Amino acid sequence: MNRITTTALALAVTGLSGVAVAAEYEKAVVDSVATYAAPGAFDGVTINVACRSLPAMDFIASHKEIFEKATGATIKFTNYPENDLRSKIVADASNKVGGFQVYCLDNNYIPLFASNKWVAQIDSAIKPEYKLDDVFDSLKTSYSWQGGLFGLPIYSEVTLLYYRKDLLDAAGLTPPKTLDELETAAAKLTQPPQTFGIALRGLRGEGMNAYTWTEWMRSYGANFLDANMHPVFNSPEAIEGTEHYSNLINKYGSPGNGTWGWDKVSSAFAAGRVAMIVESSAFYPVFNDPKQSSVVGKVGYAVVPAGPKGAFPANYSIGLAIPATVDPASKTFAAATAFLQWATSQEMEFARTDKDIGNEDRKSVNQSDLLKSKIDAGYIQAVQEGQAITKTHYRPMIPQWREMGDIIGAEIEASFTGGKSAKEALDAAAEQVTARFKSQGVLDTPRAYPEIFPDK
Repeated sequence: MNRITTTALALAVTGLSGVAVAAEYEKAVVDSVATYAAPGAFDGVTINVACRSLPAMDFIASHKEIFEKATGATIKFTNYPENDLRSKIVADASNKVGGFQVYCLDNNYIPLFASNKWVAQIDSAIKPEYKLDDVFDSLKTSYSWQGGLFGLPIYSEVTLLYYRKDLLDAAGLTPPKTLDELETAAAKLTQPPQTFGIALRGLRGEGMNAYTWTEWMRSYGANFLDANMHPVFNSPEAIEGTEHYSNLINKYGSPGNGTWGWDKVSSAFAAGRVAMIVESSAFYPVFNDPKQSSVVGKVGYAVVPAGPKGAFPANYSIGLAIPATVDPASKTFAAATAFLQWATSQEMEFARTDKDIGNEDRKSVNQSDLLKSKIDAGYIQAVQEGQAITKTHYRPMIPQWREMGDIIGAEIEASFTGGKSAKEALDAAAEQVTARFKSQGVLDTPRAYPEIFPDK
């Protein structure tokens, strides 16, 4: 009886403490508005935000009245499906429509938008209290172009190795640290039809197979382009990396894995059908939710395995940017930059983390006691290590990336489904990209930024 009473009391105290802590984080969000704007400073200003529904973005939208009440501004969110959002903001920006004062923008769109002067540079508007250096370095640089800052992150991810601790233990295996060890483990863990060793993205697309395949390509020492914008992603090193990636899918993946996207990869892991995946850090909540996962408590986390040239976690982020149609001298621009900083502030990130909305962009939150109280320490460590080593130029930061990535993705899918060899697929993609670049006038022009590996 005493044990039950003591436990109940402990839970009650924890609950009350949690309420108090939550209130403190919410108060900090309210108080932080004054850091970026004086009371009533933006009376009469309306900020239209083009975005899509994500937990972090929805959290901001649910708190917008705090900013509105303090500053007098009106914030209006318009949510679009992912592909529709991209089309909408490209059309708005390229045609100088001016329908929005804030864009929700992928980091790999920054080269396209900044080079075309579709978004505004915001360096001079960033206040010291924003603590820009607290944002992971890879995220800061991914929202930069030619030395200028053009956006602030609100959602970010890196790829991790997720693995079944119970299956590795039963097989006498330790978490693989190299790509060779990954293949060895995948072979040993493949026990069809119950369990397969691994699942990877095979579905075509720059945000699908090209997103994770690039890790293998980089890890074996390949570049995408030479210094004069000639495709070199069909080099012997790239072919070798592609062959290893394809080998994992075809030998140790579930039937049909060659055309899987992130949704099927993650659902197969959550259902317990595969032992390992290399996927986005965003899937932590799914794999630890009993309503969605049969592997709760059985999942381990590690930084992605290294190839001969190192480990290269993929990265992706969504942030907020200001269209260039907003006059930098206007009250609207001041309101937009203030809103960007408040919405992505340290205070806001702590508050949303307290509500179990993850995807940390800041070092302070990643290493906070708050996060450690909510999330597996192994996951926190893997994310921290991944963020520390991921490269801004994991994919080329060029305006043509999405087009090039989609061409590559379509061709390499054929090597994952058995239609082409790795060399045939990459040669075909290189030929198409060369033709596109020539027609666009970018072939034989200096590449804006070097890639990860220095040219020989």
